[in-house]
Amino acid sequence: MNPLVSVVIPVYNAGKYLRAALNSILQQTYKNLEIICVDDGSTDNSLKILKEFQKYDPRIQVYKNNKNRGIGYTANLLNKLAKGNYLARMDADDISLLDRIEKQVKFLENNPDTVAVGGQCVTIDENNFISGFKVFPLKHKDIYKMIFTAVPIQQPTMMINRKLLPKNYQWYNNHLSPIDDLDFYFRLFSFGKLANLPDFILKYREYLQSSSLKDPKRSFNLTFKVRKNAVKEYGYVTTLKARILNGLQYLAVTLLPTYSVFPIFRFFRRVATKNLFDHILTLQIHYPTSTKRLLSYQVIPQVISQRAVVLSTHKRP
Repeated sequence: MNPLVSVVIPVYNAGKYLRAALNSILQQTYKNLEIICVDDGSTDNSLKILKEFQKYDPRIQVYKNNKNRGIGYTANLLNKLAKGNYLARMDADDISLLDRIEKQVKFLENNPDTVAVGGQCVTIDENNFISGFKVFPLKHKDIYKMIFTAVPIQQPTMMINRKLLPKNYQWYNNHLSPIDDLDFYFRLFSFGKLANLPDFILKYREYLQSSSLKDPKRSFNLTFKVRKNAVKEYGYVTTLKARILNGLQYLAVTLLPTYSVFPIFRFFRRVATKNLFDHILTLQIHYPTSTKRLLSYQVIPQVISQRAVVLSTHKRP
């Protein structure tokens, strides 16, 4: 089996990182791809770069919104344009590892009841400096448990089995951007299982200009709104412990100064997932050399932990 995979990439003022993102998809070991890009009214050279790449590889399709309409609108358009049964989300400032698509297709082919699969991330900054890691639970039950207190799948690692979704499914609510992915995950539980690969499959870029970091208090307040709605409207069943933790998070966001919100939450997330990270590292022993090579910088894991405490905003020598 060699099913068509639609890689969808929303693009907005990503010229600085776009070439690396596109190259990481073009160089995938899995070749049966259509790569659909929509420029959302960029004011930099993003559209020019997209057209250059389109000339180089016929698998690339380029579209343009008549004005900046937002990530939710653009992602919904991309999903309508896609023809593959499997849809891989990619962001224009991230870098997919070379066998990401191949591994996810294999997983979905072997697990037909899984509606979405993600994976583990190494985090990088605006200068491609490795700043840390983000790890996520592997099994559906653990993803279901985590989602009420933390994001359980990193959106640009996600591959969707569209065969399990209704034909005209409404993917994202643009009014919830940049937390529209969380609302989407809650709704996915109705259509199948969710999973994450134990493999590190993406270099996820964190920098102060990214959409989720522009207004952290708004992002977290939307998060609390989505969680509450999931219980009320989608039938999500939470636990007392999760509700208490959610309340403490709300209190912290309300009281903390804006600049400290993400660094502090990142610290507590890393502490909470330390055992999971140790488990995932042990699994890498059995995986291909490409994964081991990526993790070779973790000779002293404590170095990564120190680097990941906060986003690096100071100048490095």
